[in-house]
Amino acid sequence: MKKVIVVILWFLFISIYVQAQQTNSPSRETNFNVYHDVSPPLRDMKRLEPGPMNERWENEEIPNNPFYVDWDEQNRPLGKIHAQDTVVQTQMGSLYAINTIRNFEGLSNVNSVYPADPNGDIGLNYYIQAINTSFAIYSKAGALIYGPADIKTIWQGFPGANKSDGDPIVLFDHLANRWLISQFSLPNYPNGPFYELIAVSQTEDPLGSWNRYSFKFKNMPDYPKLGVWPDGYYFSAISYSSGALGRIGPVAVVFERDSMLTGGAARMVSFQKDKTLKPMIVADLDGPAPPKSTPGFFLMHLDDAQGAITDQLQLFQLHVDWADTAKASFTGPHIMNTAAFDMKMCGDNNAACIRQKGSSSRLDALTQYLMYRLQYRNFGTHQSMVVNHTVDAESNDHAGVRWYELRKSNSDWTIYQQGTYAPDSLHRWMASAAMDGTGNIALGYSVSGDSLFPSVGITGRKAGDPLGQMTCQEDLIFKGLGSEKGESRWGDYSSLSVDPSDDKTFWYTNMYYRATSQLNWSTRITAFTIKDLQVNVGESLPAKGKSNHLRKIFPNPLSQSTTLEWSLTRASAVKIQILDLNGKLIATLVNASEQASGDHHIDFDASGIAAGIYICQFSTGNISETKKLVVVK
Repeated sequence: MKKVIVVILWFLFISIYVQAQQTNSPSRETNFNVYHDVSPPLRDMKRLEPGPMNERWENEEIPNNPFYVDWDEQNRPLGKIHAQDTVVQTQMGSLYAINTIRNFEGLSNVNSVYPADPNGDIGLNYYIQAINTSFAIYSKAGALIYGPADIKTIWQGFPGANKSDGDPIVLFDHLANRWLISQFSLPNYPNGPFYELIAVSQTEDPLGSWNRYSFKFKNMPDYPKLGVWPDGYYFSAISYSSGALGRIGPVAVVFERDSMLTGGAARMVSFQKDKTLKPMIVADLDGPAPPKSTPGFFLMHLDDAQGAITDQLQLFQLHVDWADTAKASFTGPHIMNTAAFDMKMCGDNNAACIRQKGSSSRLDALTQYLMYRLQYRNFGTHQSMVVNHTVDAESNDHAGVRWYELRKSNSDWTIYQQGTYAPDSLHRWMASAAMDGTGNIALGYSVSGDSLFPSVGITGRKAGDPLGQMTCQEDLIFKGLGSEKGESRWGDYSSLSVDPSDDKTFWYTNMYYRATSQLNWSTRITAFTIKDLQVNVGESLPAKGKSNHLRKIFPNPLSQSTTLEWSLTRASAVKIQILDLNGKLIATLVNASEQASGDHHIDFDASGIAAGIYICQFSTGNISETKKLVVVK
């Protein structure tokens, strides 16, 4: 009898696995764009002022599918519990390797919509940011060059359905030095047909003319993401049926890049999958091109709650042949088992439990999605991809960021390193990860808790640091000034990109609140590197074995005030001073002949000093320590 059961289970497993492979799916379709043309130069077009949407579909948000419920229904009656996350990082890194170069205000909620969908990319001379449903163009110095403008500004005079309905993505195609801006158009929402609008600049100058395209979808392509690849612009979305908006499953698409660069008619090849597959995200290229004929990559993550034997990542490949699109194929999955993670935040069907200071409202964790981007790099000796998603770090509704570096050398893709960044009791979520040209990894995210308004944080690691660890000290690039009141949606995604001109400067955008309110969000844009200090002043740590130390400057960078925290293992004299880069004394914060052992803190009001880089000097006995202090206005 046992043998019979084993054989039956084996055949069931093989059947499920073969179905999961889904090679050369018959769902393949090839279609031309509905419309395409060339716009006048953006600088010559009327700038449409952003304002409230006429079709407020974002306020009638599509419910997130309750992926987590299955786990409880199937496993808790059996006494099974979520396996412990063994790669949680419970302490912040200690390296002071993050250099903030720019930190300035981005777009605010000029459209009175939610969620914000903050997104952006950096080019050779400009940074373009997009939100629901507007965009703006900035210089690398942070000056506003154009906007804010409604995204439909770009689509003036374009035939067909070109409504500005959100979920924008901005990309810089560094292989061609062109910009892409996309959003979907839902003219008959919730009924179809639906459209994805993609504009490709004719040059590196975004104020010039754009090649404009409209592609039709019979099902609503929600949560759309784009990726640059040599043989196409690849695209992932989650399809919802026309009318009822029932979840169908992920769709994988490739658009004909060569034609879109020249302004000609362009095709799209798509593979619609069913809902046995979970949401996917598409790979986006930074740096050198991949080896010739490398397919486009699509990745999804599976908790064992979703029927997987173990927690895992599943990688799919889309091969396209533009000479004969009938040969296109969508294959996979290639399965990579991960360290255990728990997607089930916030209870059954309830995705809102992230706490925030001064508000009873809780924020969405969105653990069911891999977060933007799935960044790809080709280092020659190996290929890498980095990505992240939100998890419950201790299975007690504590949001942390699970991040991965995947690698491929001579064999197939494997997980090279992974970690869950949850260094204290605060929540961290809505992250974006990226790697620079030397292998340093940065991570940007939202951070919030009972003692902190939702804020924007960054951390990182240097190539060669211990695997699975964010070794850089966390910086709050902007400390929130209020909380969301009344709504749970937060962000939906944020965006971390790498400057193609130096391949080392990270640019990050995310959202925050300037005061506790409803839907009155703002965004921040920052640029930073992971390397040695730019200025000729070194930061020093206390001598090895000595634990009297300045633990944290929080936030740093700061605009108005910050808090300094230090620890003493014994009663000691303490002096803390702020100096400029020429060594001139700006302020003495502490000058005590003796302080008791334990933890101490002091607030520093920087409203009266100019923006710039300063040095905080901490001295106690024979221990001296210096840290960089960045003031932004």
